[in-house]
Parts: sequence; C-alpha cells; structure tokens
Amino acid sequence: MPQGNSGRKVKSTQQMTEALELRAAGFSYRQIGKALSVSATRAFKIVGKAMEELVKHNCETVEQARQMELHRLNRMRTALESKRSDPRVADTLLRISEREAKLRGLDAPQRIEQSGPDGGPIQTEEKWDLSKLELDELKLFEALCKKMRGNSEWDKGIYGGLTCWPRSYTGPETKLQIGERLLVVARDVPTALPAGG
Repeated sequence: MPQGNSGRKVKSTQQMTEALELRAAGFSYRQIGKALSVSATRAFKIVGKAMEELVKHNCETVEQARQMELHRLNRMRTALESKRSDPRVADTLLRISEREAKLRGLDAPQRIEQSGPDGGPIQTEEKWDLSKLELDELKLFEALCKKMRGNSEWDKGIYGGLTCWPRSYTGPETKLQIGERLLVVARDVPTALPAGG
C-alpha cells in the first residue's frame, strides 16, 4: 500500500512542476488543464499548491543560508577573540558583530534621505502654469471643474458663451485673480485627468 502513495506523490510533484512551468510560460489555466488532462479549476489548484511549495522551500533555503552565515561568523569571532587587543583585529570583530546584527535583524532600518534636482526638495505634484491660458480658457476650465464636482450651476458665469469675450477683457476679476481662484477650485483635478492630459 505505501507503494501506491509514493507513486501518487511522484505524479503530483511532476504535475506541479509541469503546471508551474506552463504558467510561467504564459499558459492560461484552461490550457494547463488541457495539457495535464484536468479541469481548469484543478489546474488552478495545482499551480497554487506548486507556488506554496516553492515559497516554503525558498523560505527554508534562505533561513538555512542565514544560519550557515551566522555559524561562519561565529567561527571567525572565536578564532580572533584571543587577539582582540590588536586594533586591526578589534576592527574586524566589530565588523563581524555588525554583520551578525544585520543578519539577525537587530538594527533599525536605515533611513535614506533623497532630494530633488540640485539638492532641492523632491517635486511631488505637477505645477500648473495657468498664466498660459487665455481668459475664456480659464472660465471654461473653472466651469468644467465645477461640473466634475457635481455642481448643478457649473455653467453660471460663462455669460452667454465664451466667444463673446474679447482677449482684452477687463471685467471685475483680473486673469491673475481667476487663476488663483482656479488653483483652489481644481486642487485635486490632476488626479482625475488621464496621463499626458
């Protein structure tokens, strides 16, 4: 009877290996199922089981390598301990301790400071230069921002159409005032715009 279980285990391992290779090659679960003579659902389960085994094996392998490195460092420390009064040996022992602390995860994560161009701050938001827009474009932009926010009176203030405004418009608001107001109205619009728009 044990012979039968052993045979099934070998077949199962072979299936998992083949399923994983097919999945890595870009095959769908339906195609994998067809290749293994099982359903797509079964193929999905086989690939999942193979992935679990692979992760488990990799974790064990990493832990074994860590333990082997710690053992090697311990042997070095033991060999050098009797000569610790020598400054070069003391420095080597310190580096061994630092390496061991890293392997064991005893050190706090290192903080890496990054900066933008010329050491300045990192730019996180795209800057909008509304001064490049004409007055009618600014008004239209403001109306569209209101509409995107669900304001039912989004078209108020367009004053019968954009083409009626001459380029030298001198209404109650200056172009700069409209631009400043728009920066407040549209502060989160960039996240809603498609890339490149």
